[in-house]
Amino acid sequence: MRKRTLNKLEKRLDIPSVRKPPAPEVMRQAVIDEVSKDTLQLNGPVFIQTQLRLRGVMIPRDMVREIMHDHFDAGFTLRFPGHKKDLIPRVALTALGPFHEISADGHEKLSAQALQMGELSLPIYAYKDKWADLLLLLRLIPNARTAAAIGHLFLDFIGETGCIPIQLTTDKGSEIGWQYAFQSTLREAYAPNIDPADYAVYMVLKSVHNTVIEGFWRWLRAKMGLNLKELITRGKRERIFDSNVPFHVPLFYWIFVPVIQQQLDEFRIWWNNHRVRLQHEKDMPSGHIPAHAFEHPTHFAGLDCRIRVPQAAVDELREYLTEDVGSRESHLRWPGLTVEVEQAIKTACEDVGSPEISVESAWNVFQNLSDVLDNYL
Repeated sequence: MRKRTLNKLEKRLDIPSVRKPPAPEVMRQAVIDEVSKDTLQLNGPVFIQTQLRLRGVMIPRDMVREIMHDHFDAGFTLRFPGHKKDLIPRVALTALGPFHEISADGHEKLSAQALQMGELSLPIYAYKDKWADLLLLLRLIPNARTAAAIGHLFLDFIGETGCIPIQLTTDKGSEIGWQYAFQSTLREAYAPNIDPADYAVYMVLKSVHNTVIEGFWRWLRAKMGLNLKELITRGKRERIFDSNVPFHVPLFYWIFVPVIQQQLDEFRIWWNNHRVRLQHEKDMPSGHIPAHAFEHPTHFAGLDCRIRVPQAAVDELREYLTEDVGSRESHLRWPGLTVEVEQAIKTACEDVGSPEISVESAWNVFQNLSDVLDNYL
C-alpha cells in the first residue's frame, strides 16, 4: 500500500494522529486526568503520552510536556537524575525515665544470607532503654523471626530484669505476637493505674522510625560486627567448614555460640559504661554514662518507671506459652544440636584434652573435633 493510499484511508476513517490532535482544552484535560493518577509524580511526558495513545488520545509529546510543566512542574524536579529524596523528619526523643520505653529489635547481619555458609545463621536480638541509652539484653538466638522464639526470649528478659516497661517499642512483623500479648497482659495486671490512652502499652513502628535501637546496630557493626563476620567466614575461606558434612553445623554452634555470646556480653558492658556525647538541646540525659543514669535516675531529673513483675507470673506465662507453641528449648535450641549430638561433641572434646575455646582458637578446635567426631556419632 502506497503512502498516499494510506493517508486517504486515515482521512476517510478519521483515524486520529499526533498531527491531528484534539482541541486544546480536550488535550489539556486529558493530560491533567492522566497525570493526576500518578500521585507520587514518578512518570514523565513519554509515559503519559503512551498511556493516552493506548486510549486513542493522540497528543504530541511537546504538548504533553508543556501541559505538565504548567500544572505539575514539581514532578520534573522530583524525577531529575540525582535528586535526593526528602529526608525523614527528625524529632526530639522524650521519655520520663528508665523503663518508660524499651525498644527491641532483631539484627540479621550474620544471617544465612549474609554468611553464605549453608544454613548457618546467627541472628541477634536486643532490648535497649530509651531514656538512659542502656543496653539491657544482647542475645544470640537461633531464629529472630518466629513469635514463639521471641515470646520465650521476652520472658527471659522479664525474668532477668524483674520488670517490664511502661511501653515496649518494636518494628512491624509477625514475630512480635506473643511479646505484644505478654506486655499487654502484664501491664494491665501490675500497672492498672496507668491509662493506656495517656501512655501506650506497645508501639509498632517502621524500622526507619525505630531509631533508638536501629541507630545502635550501626555501632555494633562498626565496633564488633565486621570482626565477628571475618572470624566466622574464615572457616569458609580456609575450607575448614563444609555445610554438606552433617555434623559441621551443630559442631559450629556448639563451639562458636558461647564464644560470640561472650563477645556480645563484653560489648554490652562497654556500651553501658561508655560516655554518651553531650547534646545541650536533648530532653533526656546526655554526656552521661548509661549505667550511671539507669541506676540513679533522680540525678538526671528522671523517674524510675519500672513495673515490677514477680517470677511466679513469668513462670505462669512460660507454662501457658509452652502448652501452646512448645518449650523454650524447642524454640531456642540451635539447629541440629540435639541432646545426643551435644553429648557426643562433649565426649569427643574430653578425649582430645578439653582444649580451651576462645576467639583465637575456635577454628583450630573445630578442625580437631571434626577429624574425630565421626567416631562418636
